Amino acid sequence: MDEFVCNVCQHKIAGEIVEVKEMMFGTGEAFQYGQCGNCGTIQLLNPPPDIEYYYPDEYYAFSDLSFSNPHVNWLKTLRIKLFRFFDIDFFKPVYGDWLKLLDAKVNEKITDIGCGNGQLLYELYASGFRDLTGFDPFIDMDFVINPSLRLYKRGLDDIKGPFDIIMLHHALEHMPDLAHAFRKISQLLSVGGRALVRLPVSDGEAWQIYKQHWVQLDAPRHYFIPSLKAMKLLAEANDLEIYEVVFDSSEFQFWASELYAKGLPFFDTRDKSLFPKEELLKYKRKSLQLNKEGKGDQACFYLKKK
Repeated sequence: MDEFVCNVCQHKIAGEIVEVKEMMFGTGEAFQYGQCGNCGTIQLLNPPPDIEYYYPDEYYAFSDLSFSNPHVNWLKTLRIKLFRFFDIDFFKPVYGDWLKLLDAKVNEKITDIGCGNGQLLYELYASGFRDLTGFDPFIDMDFVINPSLRLYKRGLDDIKGPFDIIMLHHALEHMPDLAHAFRKISQLLSVGGRALVRLPVSDGEAWQIYKQHWVQLDAPRHYFIPSLKAMKLLAEANDLEIYEVVFDSSEFQFWASELYAKGLPFFDTRDKSLFPKEELLKYKRKSLQLNKEGKGDQACFYLKKK
């Protein structure tokens, strides 16, 4: 058996090797994942040489960008201002808490790495932000929407900074070298800059319950799923400080994993219709409780450049 070393802490990956099938599109290929006994990082051991094959046009992040008219954009700008001033959930957009914890200002240089179609950046633009750049190696081409909002087909190593704020929304786990990615993120941040990294974590209860059927493994697109300990090690090694961790897992961790356990690919159903409403409500309540306990299957990490 080959010897595998953890990308985060360089300890030997020993113990059970889990065979995980590609289940988003149901192609059925099996991939091996192991977990570091020291830092808890789950790691893909046999990545495919043709990873782009697993990001077809129907991949969810590549849907068409949805634009809104100037009147709606004015309302979005008003909404974010009201939320930040009054801190009332009624005014809160989906990205409101992220901006608040990042202390994001409208003229700061903000980038979303792994931006997909750029919808989040467009929503920030519609809410008044004016220096927004997105990067994704899997989009078709560069797309300069206007001087304030630009999308580029580039991988992490082709990005030049600095940026005041860097966001990675479920993008870091798609990168083949986690330690290198953290070094690059630190280099791209200005002094005092902030980063938001959202991704699945191996501390979650769902990993213990479902193992090879856990939806967040998403073989083979997810190279790594770190633990909280691993994220702290990566931050400390790269002059970064984690100043907030917020668990934001949902009932998806349960119902989608149940689909996979039944051998049903995600894109054959794409919804929760196979589950009774009472069961979905149970999953939702369980997810909220696990988030409170720090046992959800994904989290938001807020980091600052020292």
